[in-house]
Amino acid sequence: MGKRINVTRREFQVSYRNHYLLYKTVGPSVSPKSRRLLLFYSVECGLKSLIMKNIGKNTYEELRMYSEEQGKHIHGHDLKAMMQEIGIEHKYPLKRICLAKEGQCAPERYNELWRYGAGVEDAEEEVKAEKILEKVAEWIGQRL
Repeated sequence: MGKRINVTRREFQVSYRNHYLLYKTVGPSVSPKSRRLLLFYSVECGLKSLIMKNIGKNTYEELRMYSEEQGKHIHGHDLKAMMQEIGIEHKYPLKRICLAKEGQCAPERYNELWRYGAGVEDAEEEVKAEKILEKVAEWIGQRL
């Protein structure tokens, strides 16, 4: 993968708000997986913005360097690692989702599950994950 765009903390914050607003306003005519993808990226952007605020960093590159120096996985898509960094992973536990064909989808790969529309064994697992992410998004909104 090439170098990522060096987004600022403020840009992450704006993206959190934009994605979450769109998630909340699109209706049933939009695929549930597409809506969940918006929610995933909203939460990811919001968590990154909060982490950057907490550690005194202002750009994605600074966050990446901090993450690598500390041996953490908070600069990618690992929502559980980001939630652990902030200290909310026990309040909002994200679980693996069993796939219809084979295997499981870990929370850091929910974006792939929803982007590609993979089938799951139990649709209720996706609904539960979405409800937890909604709670996380609300929690973030109270802090940004």
